[in-house]
Amino acid sequence: MPGRRIVGLAGALVLLAAAAPSRAATPGQACEKTAAAALRTCGKVVTKQELICVQHTGAACAPSDAVVARALATVSVEVPKACPDVATVTAAGYPPLLTPAGLTAKLQEACTSEAASLFARSFGGPHAAVRTTAVADRPCLDYAYGKGRTMVDYALKQQTSCILKAHGGGTCDPATVAARIAAREAKTAGAIARRCADLGSLIGLDPAAYTSRASTQSHCLVATAHGRTAPLALDCGPRADVPVPPPGVATQIVLPSAVYGTKCGDGSDYAFWIRMPPAGQPASKVVVHVAGGGACYDGPTCAAQNPDLFEALTDGMGSVGILSNTNAANPFLDWVQVSLPYCTQDLHIGGGVTNVFPEMTVNRYGALNLRAALGYVRDVVWAAMDAADGDGYRPDRMQMMLSGSSAGGYGVAYNYHWVLDDLRWVHSTAVPDAGLGMDNGRADGVIALGTMALLPTTPGWNVKPFMPPYCQTAACAENFITLDVAQSPRLEAVPEQQILQISNQVDAVQRNTTNFLSNGEFVNALRSRYCTVEGLPGLHAFLRASSTPVHGEVNASTFYTVVIGGTTMAEWLGGAATDPEGVIDKIATGTIVPDISGALPFPCTVGSPSGAFL
Repeated sequence: MPGRRIVGLAGALVLLAAAAPSRAATPGQACEKTAAAALRTCGKVVTKQELICVQHTGAACAPSDAVVARALATVSVEVPKACPDVATVTAAGYPPLLTPAGLTAKLQEACTSEAASLFARSFGGPHAAVRTTAVADRPCLDYAYGKGRTMVDYALKQQTSCILKAHGGGTCDPATVAARIAAREAKTAGAIARRCADLGSLIGLDPAAYTSRASTQSHCLVATAHGRTAPLALDCGPRADVPVPPPGVATQIVLPSAVYGTKCGDGSDYAFWIRMPPAGQPASKVVVHVAGGGACYDGPTCAAQNPDLFEALTDGMGSVGILSNTNAANPFLDWVQVSLPYCTQDLHIGGGVTNVFPEMTVNRYGALNLRAALGYVRDVVWAAMDAADGDGYRPDRMQMMLSGSSAGGYGVAYNYHWVLDDLRWVHSTAVPDAGLGMDNGRADGVIALGTMALLPTTPGWNVKPFMPPYCQTAACAENFITLDVAQSPRLEAVPEQQILQISNQVDAVQRNTTNFLSNGEFVNALRSRYCTVEGLPGLHAFLRASSTPVHGEVNASTFYTVVIGGTTMAEWLGGAATDPEGVIDKIATGTIVPDISGALPFPCTVGSPSGAFL
């Protein structure tokens, strides 16, 4: 074709570097320019190749894919050449301990993980579940993905060019950059809407929301490409307004609504707690507990709730069970500990709508609060890890136990995919406690709640854009079994990717809130569902068999005393963290039969010894 110019990966890096400000002449500036160009070029190649892979194989590229390997190899050649030693890396504005090898690895990880994030969002998880089943809609999804990858690249280019110009002594107006990106977002969303108007029905995101999330991905890429991101003010990466709290001290973090888009039910700012590990302990391990507190669905039920359940500013730091920092039996004693309060009565999945009832107004921002808080935690540990060693922060260096009790258990189940696909903490384990969300099979069951929650306005919670793209129906409100079964095919990409359900088999709170007619009916539903999922990849359970109703124990002192088959709940979760491939189900039978009227034995052979385990 006349005028067509073909360049290789190395040539593309040269062209990108040449397009950067000419005043960047110092070794540090040259290092920064090359690193930024390398990340952008690698991202363009890998995201394009992922589309080719899914079109030819129906799946993401294999780790050994030759094109991806060459893109990563180019980074490993070009970056150390321009950033040959720690002094040059530091002069480029990167953390003072970061080595050339550490910088290279950060760029390579960002290249592949951000591509994986876009892939999961576009095609229905890393296993491309939506694209696999929606055969007629594949051209739509492929087109959206293609526009999404160019949106990420455009935003990255604009922001990187601004930073390099400023660091080279020139001037750049962040407002102009933001306006350009916003204009491209509008153009991209319009193009997707014309070709793929049904995108929202496929993956839960309409063209505008899809484009916005693609654009936002660039923020973490920019923070990785540059040690200093001034004059831009980004919402990802280390920065002055996200300081690292002192070690071992519970610190409350308030997220102003105007900055973070968060909000409690009564309109007040959302707040959460973080306790950094003791001095000398790594910040790469994080344990989270998501609080419970019921749910309300209309004006009368919401007005009947305690007003404290609609605010978080007065909530304290969890200090017992999995968040204890004094009990030597806690396997997470020296981890970063995060306590997420609950103030929206929407099971931590509300999508940023305001329900206006005659009795009161309730803001449903549960998903936004949880995700903003975890994003803040990411930026704290990013800074801490960058300051601690030569490898610095990378999402693949993180390990998390994401636990939650009661309504918090629902929140864990509904947001786990986001942790894996968007936060990119792939070595994370979900621990829903006393939040099974089983449907009772009647019109007043959990699936009926799901139907309501899907509505984008009052009385709905606008949950669709925040649920997994591969589980979008009302039935997906049912944590234990529908959502678990939908999640299972994407688990165990690494051993830590597991869902560990914890519950007592007799739980009057769960029975009442999900409208089962009796304890016996609840027990039978739980046991039947367990036998359905038993053995599925990544799904395990610790099911206590006390005939006395118990509700939630991950955040209680009995976390250390409840025993099944000789293993305490704390030991079981600790083992899941240190040896995830060795996790086995712990299922007690106890004396529920005959103690509980109407209760039946498990309809399958359970994996743990039977007995009256407390």
